[in-house]
Amino acid sequence: MSGTTPNLPEPARRFTDQEVALVLQRAAEIEERRATTAPARGLTVGELRDIARDVGLSPDVIDEAIRTMQVGGRAPTRSLLGAPLSHKLVRGVPGVLGEESMQSLIRLLEEQVEVTGTVTQALGTVRWTSVGRGHKFDRTTQVSFSANAAETQIQVVQRYPSSIRAILHLVPGLWGGAIGGAVVASANVGGLAALGVAVVSVAGGAAIGRAIWALLSRRNAAQVQRIAHDLAEAARDLPVR
Repeated sequence: MSGTTPNLPEPARRFTDQEVALVLQRAAEIEERRATTAPARGLTVGELRDIARDVGLSPDVIDEAIRTMQVGGRAPTRSLLGAPLSHKLVRGVPGVLGEESMQSLIRLLEEQVEVTGTVTQALGTVRWTSVGRGHKFDRTTQVSFSANAAETQIQVVQRYPSSIRAILHLVPGLWGGAIGGAVVASANVGGLAALGVAVVSVAGGAAIGRAIWALLSRRNAAQVQRIAHDLAEAARDLPVR
């Protein structure tokens, strides 16, 4: 009998580039899931404060950094295809905004993003979600207002569908491959030289697609920051309960 672990491939098996990407992505998902369910590891708040003292920092900055992380949420997750699909930002304003104040903010929001949206309310949270223009590459914007005894939190999330990122990586890569094929044919080269030209052409096209997507993602992040800032500033001038 073989001592190989069941359901695992033979050690000598070679994986294609696509299989490697899928395996790495799946491994990252498993690691993230384990991190959220595993017992707490690392350092306590007290230990972090001690380290701050040792390096000449005030322990108070540790507390402020922790509060910032808790309010701001997790950083956008990057994938194997580069820049993240979504961006999220949370801003807090003092006091509890009433219904009329939230309606004023929603009107301001629709003027900024130049689209209409639907408003839902559940468990004390008012959520505005943009209505798409009817094509599959629509970007979704969602803004929620939730209040506690001391402040109102404004959360802004924008997300592109995964299909647009895939196309921006695939089409330029195919375009680069076509150009590489034309170069090979016109130069009448073959063997390893032809393979090298093809690989470089496809990689160059994919790099262009990646750069275009990175630009779109940065613009998305900038708009999220602008919306969150403007809504928070406007909210400070509105009546609170």
